[in-house]
This record gives sequence, structure tokens and C-alpha cells, in this order.
Amino acid sequence: MNLNKIVDACKVEMAPPGCPNIFPPPKPTPVVTCNLVKDEVCGNIEQPCDGSFVEYWRVVGLPVLPSGTVTVYNGSDCIMSVRAVIQGSLIDLFTITEKNQTKAVTVSGIESLDVQCLGGATGATCSGRFCLTLHYQKDCVEEVFE
Repeated sequence: MNLNKIVDACKVEMAPPGCPNIFPPPKPTPVVTCNLVKDEVCGNIEQPCDGSFVEYWRVVGLPVLPSGTVTVYNGSDCIMSVRAVIQGSLIDLFTITEKNQTKAVTVSGIESLDVQCLGGATGATCSGRFCLTLHYQKDCVEEVFE
């Protein structure tokens, strides 16, 4: 029996009975479904106006880093510098120079938020508020449909 003639007579898509299937059937592609979550994390800023950075928020336990908007309000006479770790890099986000001023920025892949306060009178306290509106995936499940 000439195997080449049998293989030539068989179509790739579906092997008829008696023909060898030379191509394995395609494997189903898994589909990942996740719940999209929106959280708001807010807190007060209160620290010495001495130039040191204070960490106010850090992501913990999420397999995918969140995206979202960082908003900071300066309620003091100190100058606020706001930075964040974004996708592994330390980034200066913005500086707030005036009392009662608010600034915001939207970022992707935020890991932490730090604030530095400078200026003001000797021994001055820097005060304000931060809010993070975060969007991230949670409870992801891989399903295979056949």
C-alpha cells in the first residue's frame, strides 16, 4: 500500500474514515474573564514641611497594577511635590505651589504615592488631602470553550 497516495487523497480539514489525520485538531483558545473594579481611596496629608517624602499609599496583592486618577489638594502654605512609582519607575507627577490648589493626573500601572512638602515657616506642618480613583481587574478566571 502506498501511504503517499492515501495522504494525498485526504483533505486537511477532515480526514475521511481510513485516512490518517496528519494534523491534530486545533486546541480551543482559553478566554480570561475578570471583574472590573472601581475603588476610591482617600486620605489626609499631614507631615512636617521639611523636604522629606512620605508614602501615603501602596498597592498590595493585585496581580495587575491599577490605572486611575491621582488628585491632591494642598491646604497649607508649603509647596507639595507628588511622585509615584508607575510600572516600576519613580515618576514626579506634579508640584502644587499655592494654598487651596488641587491638581490631578491620570496614570496607568500605579504602585505607590508619595508627597514631599517644602518651604513654609520653620516647623510648619503641611496638610491636605489625596484621592485615588482606581480601576483594576479582580477575580480573573480562565475558561476554555470547546
